[in-house]
Amino acid sequence: MAKILLVEDDVNLREIYSARFAAEAYQVITASDGEEALATAVRERPDLIVLDVMMPKISGFDVLDILRSTPETKDTKVIMMTALSQDTDRQRGESLGANKYLIKSQVTLEDVVNSVKESLGAAPATPPTVAPAPAAPTPPPTTPTPPSPPATPPTA
Repeated sequence: MAKILLVEDDVNLREIYSARFAAEAYQVITASDGEEALATAVRERPDLIVLDVMMPKISGFDVLDILRSTPETKDTKVIMMTALSQDTDRQRGESLGANKYLIKSQVTLEDVVNSVKESLGAAPATPPTVAPAPAAPTPPPTTPTPPSPPATPPTA
């Protein structure tokens, strides 16, 4: 079971994402600020960190920078999930080593779950493919029945 560290200061979002990840059978650990995220990441060694950017104490950008320079966490996959939608913010996240950069207003909960699955090497959930039902076998050809002889008119 993969372990995810969810770093989000908004308690409602933290609960929603945590419940949804748990429903996918991930072990979920949470942190509510950057300082707690760093300590938890080193202690727990998660497979993936879903990291908010705008947080108290230490921003997500600074957390990512520290994670990438810490031997225990330098290779941990990180998805940044933020309200910051400027290209400069995305470029900053990518230059610091984010594996993905998601803008909260542009993704659904399922998009986030699929990004988590992709980052962990699993295929995203897709609707099951239903195979078409086999065609009914065609009956063997029948020989035509000869037409009945025409009725003869009665003679008087």
